[in-house]
Amino acid sequence: MFSQPRMIEEMLREFVAESWVETLDFSTLERVNADFVTPGLKGREGDLIWRLRRQSGRLVYIYLMVEFQSKIDRFMAVRLTSYVSLFYQDLISRGELSPAGRLPLVIPIVLYNGEPGWSAPLDLAELIDSVEPELEPYLPRLHYKVIDEGSYTPEELRQRQSVPALLFWLEKSRKPQDLRWGVQGLVERLDRPGDAGLRRAFLVWLDRVLMPDHDTVERIPEALGLEEFQDMLEKRVLEWNEELREAGRQEGRQEGRQEGRQEGRQEGRREGEAALLIRQLTLKFGPLSEETRGRVLSADPELLLEWGERILTARRLPDIFGE
Repeated sequence: MFSQPRMIEEMLREFVAESWVETLDFSTLERVNADFVTPGLKGREGDLIWRLRRQSGRLVYIYLMVEFQSKIDRFMAVRLTSYVSLFYQDLISRGELSPAGRLPLVIPIVLYNGEPGWSAPLDLAELIDSVEPELEPYLPRLHYKVIDEGSYTPEELRQRQSVPALLFWLEKSRKPQDLRWGVQGLVERLDRPGDAGLRRAFLVWLDRVLMPDHDTVERIPEALGLEEFQDMLEKRVLEWNEELREAGRQEGRQEGRQEGRQEGRQEGRREGEAALLIRQLTLKFGPLSEETRGRVLSADPELLLEWGERILTARRLPDIFGE
C-alpha cells in the first residue's frame, strides 16, 4: 500500500505535518530504486525511497526513506545512518548530484505499528557517550522522524480524512461492524481514477486480515472491487455473528458445567463435614436422635465448623449447640 504515491503524500501531510512538507511539489513524487543496500546490511522489502521536487522548482531533491518497524530498535539511528550512507554512495557513483556538486537531502521516516510506544533515541548523537564541549563538533548526527500509530486513539484516527488514517484505524479494529465501516470509508475515499492500484492493495490486505489462512492473491478475482468486497464482507459478518453466538452458547454451557461441578464439590464437602461431626458426637455422647441428626445435616459449613470446635470442651450435647 505504501508503494502508492497517494499514501506517501497523505501520510506526510497528516502525520508529519511539519512546515517543510508544504514546500513539496507532490506532482513530482516518484519512487526510486532501493536496491543499493549490500547483502551484509540487507534491507527489507518494506524499505521505500521516494523523490520529489520542491515547489520552488530548484533542482534539489528530497529523498524519503520509509522504514517499517514493528519492534523498538534502540539503535535505529545507527541502521538508518548506514542506509543513508550507502544511498549517498550509490548517488555519487551514478553522478546524481546537484549542479553545485552536492548531495540531496535524505529524510528518514520510521513507520511504527508496535507496542509499547516508540522510545528509541531519534538522533545518532544521542547514542554516543558524552564528550567535552571541544569534542562535540565530532559527534555524528542523523535525525529521523517516527510516525507511531499507537500514539493515536481510534477516535482520533476515525475523525481524520486520509487513507493512511483509515488504514491505521483498521489495524486497531477487529470487530465486524468496524470493518464494515472501514470498507465503506475506503469505497468513498478511493474513488479517483489513479486509485486502482491502491484499491487492489487494500483488497489483498483486507482479505488477509479477514481470512489469513488462505492464499490471498490467488483467491481474489482480479476484477473484484471494494464495492463487491462489501457484499462478501456482509456475508462474512453474518458468519462471524453466528460463530460468536455459538461461542457464547458453548461458553454458557461450559460455565454451567463448571458451576455445577463447583456446587457439587461444595455440597459434597459440607455433607462430609456433617457426617464427621455426627460420628464425633455419637462417639462422645452416644446415639443421636433423628432431630439432632437432621439439625447437623442441614447446617451450613460455618456452623458445622463452630460446632466441631466445641467437641473438645463440651460436657453435654446441648453445649455443642450453645444451649
